[in-house]
Amino acid sequence: MSVGKFLVVSIDCWRYDALSRTNALFNTPKFDLLTRDYALAERYFVTAPATRPSHSSLFTGLYPFEHGLLGQTYLKMFAGIDNLFDAFTGAGYSVKGFSERADVFRFLDFEPHIGPVDDEVASQHLCSLERLATALIEPDDRPQFKFLHFWYTHGGYGLSGIPGVPNLRELVELGETEEALRYYYAAVNHVLEFSLVELLKKVNLDEWAVFICGDHGEGFCDEVMAHGDRLHPNVVHVPMLA
Repeated sequence: MSVGKFLVVSIDCWRYDALSRTNALFNTPKFDLLTRDYALAERYFVTAPATRPSHSSLFTGLYPFEHGLLGQTYLKMFAGIDNLFDAFTGAGYSVKGFSERADVFRFLDFEPHIGPVDDEVASQHLCSLERLATALIEPDDRPQFKFLHFWYTHGGYGLSGIPGVPNLRELVELGETEEALRYYYAAVNHVLEFSLVELLKKVNLDEWAVFICGDHGEGFCDEVMAHGDRLHPNVVHVPMLA
């Protein structure tokens, strides 16, 4: 079956074990139903576990040393690098990207194609899912390439604004890793079971090819806490559903 509509969903900091298929304790029944026919790439690894270089590899098919983004602080890609946004635009597709943290893609070649998920709110995770769904899933026969980036699962994990929140790094250092992971898992659960579920309900898989992946994982262990600290299975092995 051939399709002319493509949706790429990137979930920031999505660990391989933050998914019911790999973690029986992860409770996302609605997401599981909607993605029951999706295949899981069990050996999907990212080549640079940071948002900017990882997405640059995702959209160019190149290693960081080939596209020029060797780390999060690198500003620009090498000249003359092709990317999916420009390729689909050139082929006549309707091309749009939406991010809960659009400025993280600043200065990258594909930045012009990515905007906020909702222009009408300051905190992007509080966006109108109805407005986003309308912009994301255009109801016409024109071929489409769409990108959606969730930032809610990044460091902070939705805890901002809650008085007396614990320091998750300190919890890990005190040996309370499972307690720290509860907060992280809750953020992922929110994205999968609420935000993404409502959007996927509107996707006709007879028309769309959907890819849901992590751009990198997160540490939460004795060897590495954050994804930018060092290479570790927790930060380079991520889910890919398609």
